[in-house]
Amino acid sequence: MNKYFQQLSVLVGAVGLMVGSAMAQGGMRYEVIKPLAAAQEALKSNQNEQALGLLRDALAVPQLTSLEKSMVMRTQAVAALRVQKWDAAVEALESLVGSSDVPQTDKRPLLESLINASLQLKDPARVVKWSRQYLQEGGSNPSVHLAMVQSLAASGQHAEVVKVVLEKIRLDASTAKKTPEPELRTLAISYRQLKDDVGYVNTLKQLLSNYPSKAYWAEVLGRMSQQVGLNARLELDLYRLLEQTDNMEDAAEYMEMAALALKAGLPAEAIRVLNKGFDAGILGKGADSAVYTKLRMDAQKKLREDDALFVQLEKSAKDGASWAAVGDVYFSRQNWSSAHLAYVKAIESGGLRREHEVRLHDAISLIQSDQKAAARQQLAKVSGDATAVELAALWTILAR
Repeated sequence: MNKYFQQLSVLVGAVGLMVGSAMAQGGMRYEVIKPLAAAQEALKSNQNEQALGLLRDALAVPQLTSLEKSMVMRTQAVAALRVQKWDAAVEALESLVGSSDVPQTDKRPLLESLINASLQLKDPARVVKWSRQYLQEGGSNPSVHLAMVQSLAASGQHAEVVKVVLEKIRLDASTAKKTPEPELRTLAISYRQLKDDVGYVNTLKQLLSNYPSKAYWAEVLGRMSQQVGLNARLELDLYRLLEQTDNMEDAAEYMEMAALALKAGLPAEAIRVLNKGFDAGILGKGADSAVYTKLRMDAQKKLREDDALFVQLEKSAKDGASWAAVGDVYFSRQNWSSAHLAYVKAIESGGLRREHEVRLHDAISLIQSDQKAAARQQLAKVSGDATAVELAALWTILAR
């Protein structure tokens, strides 16, 4: 707000000089100059209400010329903004931006002030009207474009929001800029209001990519878990992303992830997840406490059985499938470097039925080892399964 006052103060400060020049040239009448000059003095003393009263006297003079009205309205704009009389401010500013007596160079800051006053009035139609004019005339203040977009949404013009923001995204992309987060959020809301789920999800992913946050991750992963055609084999990987983004929050999620790890033959991962739930105070209490404890005991028993078998598995590994299994065990134990080496051998050996899974898991191991450039290269090679490709795109965001 202060910058608008400063802009107008500069303009109104010039009015005194203009008034003197107009008087010398006979461009203004004394009955207008007298209350206007008094209003100027009142403004200097911060007597803004008094200034507005004097300006009403000036406006009451019959048959004001365009120059006289312009001088009065400049002063009224400043006084009204100072005391937050938005109706009077809008009246003055609209008069000024439409006046031929106001230099074109002055109109851009006046339009910014007019848009601001219209926002304060909660008048979205006015905000949109003057924002469009400001932008058409080359104004570059990013807050004006945002004000226009949000006002379009507030007035229910969601199809127009989509049109305007998509064009903004195109222009931003052409100059390698990120579209501001509030504009993308408004676009997402408008897509939701239009019941355009594809547009909403695409915008949500753009928000996640450009402005990653725990909340965006939670919504993207929540929607992904419910989508038709999700590869159930990769459900554990979905939970791994949920954990990686700090979105494991309730007992059911910890239990489901542990159960999926056990089903995949990865008891070490199941135990780690369950221990994490117990340490966080999420598991180990309530009516299901015994269920949590039993699941952990079952996982510990399975791990003891698998420990002896794993040594033999690694010694006898020869083909892609056996090396992939070795990699998965190391992965489940968070031995990332050993997991990566095993996955590399699996890919080099060839003959993999689910190469997309091996490449995805190898990339995750590389991310966890802070080898993000190599991880991105591996993620780019994930193909052949829609769920795996989508998971790879999400892990790519984390691999930046």
